[in-house]
Amino acid sequence: MKKYLFLACIVVLFSCGKSKIKSSETIDQKRANKIAEFIDPNKSPLDAEELKTFKGITFFPFDENYKVKATLVKMTDMPEFDMPHSLNRTYKYQKFGEVNFMLFEKKFTLPIYTNDRLKKDSSLFFSFTDLTNGKQTYGGGKYIDVHFDGISNEIEIDFNESYFPYCAYSQRYSCPIVPSENHIDLEVLAGEKFK
Repeated sequence: MKKYLFLACIVVLFSCGKSKIKSSETIDQKRANKIAEFIDPNKSPLDAEELKTFKGITFFPFDENYKVKATLVKMTDMPEFDMPHSLNRTYKYQKFGEVNFMLFEKKFTLPIYTNDRLKKDSSLFFSFTDLTNGKQTYGGGKYIDVHFDGISNEIEIDFNESYFPYCAYSQRYSCPIVPSENHIDLEVLAGEKFK
């Protein structure tokens, strides 16, 4: 019996290790894809002049501690509202609900949003500011595209996947301004960063 219990523990530990490696490799691939997109003149969001001065994209090292399970409290019949964007624009969004999660032993409850485009992609829009903004990261905050299966009230928020909007690299773009209530009172050392 002890022998089988030992073998079971080995399998579980191996599976967990493999899962972490897979997560890290997935993030690395997404990051490589973004860099490739930016430096390709045919796909880049930057124009020819901006590409000449483009210094690349850097990231914090992958950290499993920034993958959190969040409880989603859905809200029904929320009205659409005009979310402010840079360049004095607004776009229609809807508050989908709130996410409750723990990050480094601190509890947070933040809004999460949707719109017509996101509904088609089965994703939700999560934006946040934290104590790194304006120093290690873009002053306007960061975004995460959160997958939602339409059923579960538990979702994963992986801060390793947080990214800057295009307007962090070019003033030609209009990007959502992170609402003040979406602030995390911590240094979130994950995802995209400045050199």
